Amino acid sequence: MRFLELFKRNLKETYRDPLSLGFLLGFPLVFMLLFGFAFSGETTPTYSLGVVDQDQSEISQAFVDEALATAFEITLYDDSSQALEDLKAGDLRAYITIPQGFGEQVYQNWQGEKENIALDITYDESDLIVKEQVISMIDAVTRSFARIEVPVTLNASPIHIESEITYIDFIAPGIIIFGLLILIPTSARMMVRDKEKGVLARLLTTPTRPWEFISAYSLCLFAVGIAQIIIFIVIAYLMGLDIVGSAGLVFLVFALTALCSIGIGMIIASLSKSENQADP
Repeated sequence: MRFLELFKRNLKETYRDPLSLGFLLGFPLVFMLLFGFAFSGETTPTYSLGVVDQDQSEISQAFVDEALATAFEITLYDDSSQALEDLKAGDLRAYITIPQGFGEQVYQNWQGEKENIALDITYDESDLIVKEQVISMIDAVTRSFARIEVPVTLNASPIHIESEITYIDFIAPGIIIFGLLILIPTSARMMVRDKEKGVLARLLTTPTRPWEFISAYSLCLFAVGIAQIIIFIVIAYLMGLDIVGSAGLVFLVFALTALCSIGIGMIIASLSKSENQADP
């Protein structure tokens, strides 16, 4: 029976503290709305596409600038060797080769003559997005540019990119993000503790401006976050993590996560009256 009495007591404390109750009930709603708006909608993703123009005609250049550039992020290459290296490095989703005679084929179709149009495309065979979306987008863009109804001949050259996926590759990003989320209660408790001790009240009586002590808290915690990111990445790398693509971009994403966590913690601190309310 004492269990029930303790249960009622804790339930009443939670119910009588509207701020804590708001956090408990409001945070799931806020996060669902944020992720819902972020990942829903009709926004069309932009894919990186390399182009090797062997035709070098005015029509092929117009095809790249006026057609492909409207649907993809285009990177031009003089030869396919550099494009292949960037594809293996993860900088491209695929690359196409415009063969010689492409401009003449398109021109013949503009004149009403049915001329087959062929393009060469190279991509990672394990990339399902390229198989399902990118190839169909290239076909649609090319048919629209050439003013033809029949499908374009896409000579596909799927390649196998050696990249051994380990278990650490799957769990490391989630662990790092989860670790950085600890900055939320940390930053909240730090500010609330100073608020309870009267430090913030005393700061308001000095020439110190609000943005200055907020920046000071943020910079301190951001330094902690950067240290956490370095430790996380180094340990994960030593355990076999394979970063495909830009390591700098990975670091930037984690740094932005740390900043967001600090900002959320400060919002919680501004609404909390005690450390208990600031705790997760």
